[in-house]
Amino acid sequence: MSTEAAERAAARAPATQRGAHSFYADHAQHAGAAAARVCRGTSCFLSGGGEPRPPGERGAYCVGYCDRAPAVLGADGRVRAGGHGLVADPLPSVRCVASEPIVTRRLLAGDASPLAVARAAGAYRAAESALRGAPAAVLSAVERSGEQGRGGAGFPTATKWRACAEAPGPVRYVVANGDEGDPGSFVDRALLELDPHAVLEGMILCAFAVGAHHGIVFIRSEYPRAFERVEAAIAEATAAGVLGPSVLGTGFALEIEAVRGHGSYVCGEETALLNAIEGRRGEVRLRPPYPAVEGLHGRPTVVNNVETLANVPWIVERGGEAYAALGSPGSRGTKAVCLGAGFEHPGLVELEFGTPLRRVVQELGGGGRGGRPIEALLVGGPMGSVLLPEAWDVPVCYAAMAERGVRLGHGGLIPLLEGFDARALFLHWLGFMASESCGKCVPCSLGTQRCLALAREPGAAARDALARVLDTMERASLCGFGKLTPGPVRELAAAFGPRIFGTASRT
Repeated sequence: MSTEAAERAAARAPATQRGAHSFYADHAQHAGAAAARVCRGTSCFLSGGGEPRPPGERGAYCVGYCDRAPAVLGADGRVRAGGHGLVADPLPSVRCVASEPIVTRRLLAGDASPLAVARAAGAYRAAESALRGAPAAVLSAVERSGEQGRGGAGFPTATKWRACAEAPGPVRYVVANGDEGDPGSFVDRALLELDPHAVLEGMILCAFAVGAHHGIVFIRSEYPRAFERVEAAIAEATAAGVLGPSVLGTGFALEIEAVRGHGSYVCGEETALLNAIEGRRGEVRLRPPYPAVEGLHGRPTVVNNVETLANVPWIVERGGEAYAALGSPGSRGTKAVCLGAGFEHPGLVELEFGTPLRRVVQELGGGGRGGRPIEALLVGGPMGSVLLPEAWDVPVCYAAMAERGVRLGHGGLIPLLEGFDARALFLHWLGFMASESCGKCVPCSLGTQRCLALAREPGAAARDALARVLDTMERASLCGFGKLTPGPVRELAAAFGPRIFGTASRT
């Protein structure tokens, strides 16, 4: 029996199926995935949505309309956003202030999901040329570009690719991580819905470079429209010979399928995502081995974020040096940042790395909505940072921000407008942690529950105990969720302790 067959047989075992069924929110909440879901993401929460939920509706941590909060994902897969009961246009406001549009180059013109529209705008041109050359040339271009993964960790893209290409074994996989779960981020949703061929072309180039012949686009269930668009794009590309046994007539074989998630924030972590694809609980795996060496069904696997893959065709077509010439020494190229509904000018903005964060907030975002002052900025979602205005003088750059202890994450920016309810937000964040912990390790699974309980108790003793639990989570948790979520919780408490606890806080 092959490795893949053994994995699939194990996943069909009754105990495995029961375990997986009880793990995912779409199953555990005893409501079908198509039931209406009120967004409880941070932007929607701050905009007056998310809690309490209307009768018959359940919650979801971010449906990807953070720029038009509050939002509700209807049973028909359409989104009502902005609090007006209207069906929202899937296209956010899109701007590019970089010298070269890369991620947004087709989004700027609107909907490029039909194959004919995408190809007229240049889709698959880079792949058609590259696949007539050598795989090493594609890998070399990505190495020279210095591109870093856009999922949050900023890991060099080419390092993953080379590790997978050099790993032993005849079978390899390429996986696009479309489980964009950080409340505040929506660039992946925009790409999957409106420029899916950019992602598919990036996967073709990655698969060619590493020697993979099967790809998977994993899409969170909170993005039903994205799933439909990607499935349609795959079908259209396959029918046209862009995918299949001879990609673009080059003789290189690649099949791609779309896989839907079942409601789990932690499945944005690459090993939990692989478990989900295999039909298992979305729990993180111990590393090493890393997925590039032993990933899906035990085979070498590249897992790349959607935005990461959308950059690749431009890199291969224009050259790694052209990409490396953009941005800053610590982060090459461009980044699409997501400006939440609290800004005067919300939406998606592509900028070059090195752009001052203060410019992003005050000029590109236009400051707070309706002229309200911004008390602090949430950067990078629940595993990111809380920045007071005096900390905004930092460039948008993985390296420069890391030097100051700032985590850019996936690039979501949410302003905390003057007079926001600090205690409500604090409890909201801790509730998110408790709800979304995968349960794999004790420091996180029990720690998140204990943190929420302690935050609800009065008195300094409870706050001191909360600080100790956060420390334990940070030191001992298995993955980034437990290790990184204590950071912004502490930062929020340090900045707004009196408003959260009624007195100064050491948390």
